[in-house]
Amino acid sequence: MTAMPTLNPKEAPDGYVAVLKDIVKPDDGSNICRACDWRSTCQQPDTDFQRHNHRCMGYPITSFQTGLTIAREDGCSVVFKRLPPTHPSLF
Repeated sequence: MTAMPTLNPKEAPDGYVAVLKDIVKPDDGSNICRACDWRSTCQQPDTDFQRHNHRCMGYPITSFQTGLTIAREDGCSVVFKRLPPTHPSLF
């Protein structure tokens, strides 16, 4: 049995938590991005995907703007779920 990966809580946008895509993938095979609460921000043209905490894919990419490699430190493929307003990490 494979151990559950440890997600880095700092690798999610403020007010969100990363959740493994395998846990939330739709049974009907529809687009996994629909399960992500951060999707509306992700689709905005001014979203900075070079920030480490805006990355949902588990594989690294090389920025065509800076030449830097951008990757999740935990190497996991995730979606972002909104934290409840009373969550302690928001204070």
